[in-house]
Amino acid sequence: MKLLCRGGLGCLFGVLLGALAPSAARADLIFVTNTGNAPNDTIGEYTTAWATVNAALVTGLSNPLGIAVSGADLFVTNGSIGTIGEYTTAGATVNAALVTGLSAPFGIAVAPAAAVPEPGTLALLGAGLAGLTFCRRRRAG
Repeated sequence: MKLLCRGGLGCLFGVLLGALAPSAARADLIFVTNTGNAPNDTIGEYTTAWATVNAALVTGLSNPLGIAVSGADLFVTNGSIGTIGEYTTAGATVNAALVTGLSAPFGIAVAPAAAVPEPGTLALLGAGLAGLTFCRRRRAG
């Protein structure tokens, strides 16, 4: 790997930009609906190697038939009571009756949102570009 400049503050910003980039979410987790014991049905969390992370991540559901994951949110259909609830992937309830009045909801899908960079990512990008510009000007002068 060849550095664009030899030392200095500009290179420090460039290194920080790469080192502080957000890490990818865990891709080895799956969430499973466990039905048959209403109103105590659950959503379980497992690894793709089928190791149990938390068999009762979300509890108190009533016939959960469908599940969708969007970022850090889980959306779950409660078939027997006709609702869709929103929960976090950590198991916290956001809104147990986000959508109501449905007739036995079965499947659910979440459309992907447009990718919008976080303000911290933009600040790191700006700092890295400013550092590289400073390094280039310093070398030319």
